[in-house]
Amino acid sequence: MVPLCYMQNKKRCRVRRARGRCRERMEALGFVPGEELDVISSSDGNVIVLLRDARYALDKEQAKDIYVEEAV
Repeated sequence: MVPLCYMQNKKRCRVRRARGRCRERMEALGFVPGEELDVISSSDGNVIVLLRDARYALDKEQAKDIYVEEAV
């Protein structure tokens, strides 16, 4: 389990948990445990992800509070 900001480009991963001050907001957007997402782009910890047919751009501070594991 690693923070989302450390995932590489073009990787599929599964959300394990969200934490921090933006947890409720991230969960409202769909970053809930068990949900799969695709990392479209990652640069310096900033990421663009595809989640439920929507793209989200997260800065490093937001991405480090979302823990994921690589999906099989």
